[in-house]
Amino acid sequence: MKQRTIMVDNHPFIVYEIGDRQLPPLLCLHGMTADSNSFIELAGHLRNDFHIILLDLPGHGETAPLDGEEDYLFSSLANRIMGVINKMTSEPAYVLGHSWGADLSLHLAAKFPDKIKGLILIDGGYVFPEMVVGYTREKAHSDWAEYIDSSRYRSWEDIVNTYKEYTTRPWDQQLEGIISSNFVKEDGHYQLRADRDSLLATIKAFYLEPCSTTYPFIECPVLFFHATISDSDRSRQHGIEKLKSALKEVKVVGFENSKHNVHWDCPELVGKEIRDWNKKYPPIEGIYRG
Repeated sequence: MKQRTIMVDNHPFIVYEIGDRQLPPLLCLHGMTADSNSFIELAGHLRNDFHIILLDLPGHGETAPLDGEEDYLFSSLANRIMGVINKMTSEPAYVLGHSWGADLSLHLAAKFPDKIKGLILIDGGYVFPEMVVGYTREKAHSDWAEYIDSSRYRSWEDIVNTYKEYTTRPWDQQLEGIISSNFVKEDGHYQLRADRDSLLATIKAFYLEPCSTTYPFIECPVLFFHATISDSDRSRQHGIEKLKSALKEVKVVGFENSKHNVHWDCPELVGKEIRDWNKKYPPIEGIYRG
């Protein structure tokens, strides 16, 4: 894995490359409070089929926060992410996003349709906040501020015990490695590494630029994975139905016994589904197009 620093608008973005640069480029965008490590196990199942580009989003991992709240608007952040893509490859890219990263992926594809060959969405871009009836921006901001401020742990064991609830898979060293960079130790406690202001600005962005506004402008094929543990959640079901009816070409996949981190629960199955889906869209005259 090779680490690189890509400058876009005088801001350094940290990326990690895995695999052969001659393969189709696949940019991976993580969710809130996570970083590129979120995809490290899944990347092992895709490295023979894609040139994988893992990006630490602003205020997460090794990428510093952006200056202003408005910089976290999806439309603004999409411009910077496209700047990263343009400096990494001249070809249209696949984009894989989890949670927040899925919403960003949709905004990228809507804004730059000629640059995106296909989207892979992992349990994001379909429910928050539009489908959550009565969940106001003020309430979401308050809940996230409380979550951030309360995410202080006395021991690493306390963190592991919390994160065990975020996956249906037995805890192992792979999962331990995935979350290891999400925390820093200060004053004898572990706390989230992600920047507080970046997280709260992102919550505001969800309300100002909802994901469904992108649906009419998505021209590329979409592979969408959703959690199944929350099947009884009507907001999720309504979101899936809206996404299926609005997107031109979408394949919807739900693996049994999977939670929000679908790619943690069953990385082998997710990887196989992506590889099989990719075979439908082979390179045309050396250029990767949807």
